[in-house]
Amino acid sequence: MIKVNFNLRLQDSKDPENIYMVLRWDGNRYRYPTKWKVKPLHWNKKAQKVNAIDEVMKNDINRNLQELKITAQRIYTAAVADNLPITAALLKERLDLHTGRKVVETVTFWSFVNKFIETAPTRILPDTGKKVSRRTIQRYNTARNILQEYEKESGNKLTFDHLDLDMLTDFKQWLTSGKEYAANTVAKYIETLKTFLNAAASEKITVNLDYKSRSFKAKREDADSVYLDEAELAKIAALQLSDQPRLDRVRDLFMIGAYTGLRFSDFMQLQPHHFKNGFIDLTQTKTNNPVTIPIHPKVKEIFDKYKDTRPPKISNQKFNDYIKDVCKEAKITELVEITQTKGGATVKTVAEKYKLVSSHTGRRSCATNLYKKGLPIQTIMAITGHKTEKAFRIYIRLSKLEHAEMISKVWDNEEIKQTA
Repeated sequence: MIKVNFNLRLQDSKDPENIYMVLRWDGNRYRYPTKWKVKPLHWNKKAQKVNAIDEVMKNDINRNLQELKITAQRIYTAAVADNLPITAALLKERLDLHTGRKVVETVTFWSFVNKFIETAPTRILPDTGKKVSRRTIQRYNTARNILQEYEKESGNKLTFDHLDLDMLTDFKQWLTSGKEYAANTVAKYIETLKTFLNAAASEKITVNLDYKSRSFKAKREDADSVYLDEAELAKIAALQLSDQPRLDRVRDLFMIGAYTGLRFSDFMQLQPHHFKNGFIDLTQTKTNNPVTIPIHPKVKEIFDKYKDTRPPKISNQKFNDYIKDVCKEAKITELVEITQTKGGATVKTVAEKYKLVSSHTGRRSCATNLYKKGLPIQTIMAITGHKTEKAFRIYIRLSKLEHAEMISKVWDNEEIKQTA
């Protein structure tokens, strides 16, 4: 049987708040917004009725709430008798029909999302003044596919007014438990959904603002990403790959990342005009931050190797595949334990190190190796482009033993000075 209650959206507001009809059945819950508003001061939470206002108005609202409750119960009973699956979408559709509420949105959720993605290639981002990247558009498309899959599996029809906290929480739970995605993947989809809703709100489309609730957020976790020390980088540099030109080019590009701290999107766009008086001057693609980086001898050697030509363009995905092959040939096979949240549970796995290397490992390696050499954090941040020390420290991938060895080295140097 269905259980019907009424409550207010906010209980501590001084302004009139919407009265919601809360429906519970078979472990499910759906909040249906009624057309009536009342101040929390005039709402009897225990009796779920309006009180302390104009007698006629009070009786009118209470009578309508009671009628709506009976209607909801009848809709549920009829659907059960017809052997229909009881979903929030079904209840909303039939309640809308009963109340005469307009069901059709002038701009639907899906029509907006589709248009938002279709126009992305020509859209200029206000923060950077640049066009939306292909990678970002790919993220939009992936999120759209996931949202379509959720709508189909859950039976919850995605509309701007229907995306309340209950449905958003259900979507998050579906990603976590149903799909068993890692925490960072869940966060990625939630952030992209919020991007869609923020964009709609900015175009004056009426959107349920529950998505801004503190309850609807997904925390990213510090992934167990690896770095390569100087010895491992030397093994990669020493590989003879002339008979494997594809791996040779990827190895060279990776080494540039490892000795400049640049992201994939930045070292792939390096041109001769970026090299000036022993330094690389460029504006980072992701953040639009200008950086000046000293040219490491290995980087100069690689650019001299290609002279006026540049390695052919390659996708980040293909790059990540090939750099693993490179590291495997360099015998970077140390076993590494990885800890991540997946399906809402902490999962630990062990993998050979080369399997964890990606284009971003070069940037992490640069930051970590410079840190190990004792360079001031602010100096390294000036090269990597990090704005905060907190963000930078995520890149430092030293083990407890390596931290201990750094301290031991300082103490040894102090002892040498004292005995000299």
